[in-house]
Amino acid sequence: MFTIKYLLQPGKWLMRIIFALLILNPLWLYIANFVSSDALFTTFSLLWLTSLFWLLYQFNYKMLILHALVLGFVFSVRYNALYYPFISMLVILVTQGGWKAKVLRIAIVLLPVTWFILYTTMTFKERMGVATFSPFGGWQMGSNALFMYAHVPPQRDNVPKQFVTLHNITVKHMDSLNKLQQRPDGELGIYYLWDEKAPLKLYLEQKYRKDSTTPYLKRWASVSPLYGQYGAWLIKQHPAAYLKYYIWPNFINYYSPPTEFLGIYNMGSDTVDQGAVDWFGYKSNKVHHFSKNKIIILTSVFPLLLAMINVIFFFGFIGFIVLGGFSKVSPYYRKVLWLMVLIWLGNLAFSVLASPIVLRYQAFPFIFTLTFAVLLIGFVIQESRQESKPIAENPLPDPAV
Repeated sequence: MFTIKYLLQPGKWLMRIIFALLILNPLWLYIANFVSSDALFTTFSLLWLTSLFWLLYQFNYKMLILHALVLGFVFSVRYNALYYPFISMLVILVTQGGWKAKVLRIAIVLLPVTWFILYTTMTFKERMGVATFSPFGGWQMGSNALFMYAHVPPQRDNVPKQFVTLHNITVKHMDSLNKLQQRPDGELGIYYLWDEKAPLKLYLEQKYRKDSTTPYLKRWASVSPLYGQYGAWLIKQHPAAYLKYYIWPNFINYYSPPTEFLGIYNMGSDTVDQGAVDWFGYKSNKVHHFSKNKIIILTSVFPLLLAMINVIFFFGFIGFIVLGGFSKVSPYYRKVLWLMVLIWLGNLAFSVLASPIVLRYQAFPFIFTLTFAVLLIGFVIQESRQESKPIAENPLPDPAV
């Protein structure tokens, strides 16, 4: 917020509005109360973005090294940052300097990320027997495809040999779900990832039924490549259905993300595991809340609020263009606006394609989209007022004079 105030100078009232909407926002208190990476990822994403602003403003190697370290760390916290390196490289390409200097800068930025990818891949190879950067990726691909496959007629012939066992489990499971009045996969979520009765978990259990020595994590990682390939095969068989039953619903979730764990206190339970007791220093495993029905009322408004913010940001940018905003602001301001649009589109594409979207995943986009929605609407209102003012007409001179 202070970086935007210093570099963009939006004005006193706009800064007061941004302060009220960001700093006094109760959503951060709820997100910070999770034993998860959500708050940490959002924090370092903001550091990553802020350092990009400074690199655009005035390049120096100290800021570049800081940016590279922040990028490497946020990349290791959550894989929602997979598109961050591409944004960083594009920003470096528009900084001052020759091509040799820019190649060196890109190498510096990518060094921590590359080291983390190689280290993680080799560690999985050594300990799990699978050379992969993220075993979770295969599980997620399979899960995404199964949400689509639940809506199409099952294929019973011409199944690739390596998928036969898994596919038979899937078809049998879909037949069972079709008999239910209320399906557990009615909405995009975590059903096909974690439910013990879902095909991916059933196949894992069946494969290692007679194996009592292999650790669970190694079992879980070993099936990831197969699940990724299976999910890709299902999508290739039904691309239109995948767009209709997975991509489009997830796009709607991006527009207005469901609250998920942020919608109900402690997932509806009045106790926590011992890990949470140790983490927070509780005296017992009993937890309390102030809601009569365990619903978190404050967070229920944020899906609608985020939908409004995305719409305001989009049409605010359109209004900025129509009113000739790019010719009325500094070259630096123009670069920052295009950077924000690029990050907004990158986050949209990655979020929709990667996994089912929920509110806590969108904390970082919420912050920068809200901030620039305020700035853009402020510009539109200011320009509209100026255009609506009557132009003072010079009176005709008196011929006698």
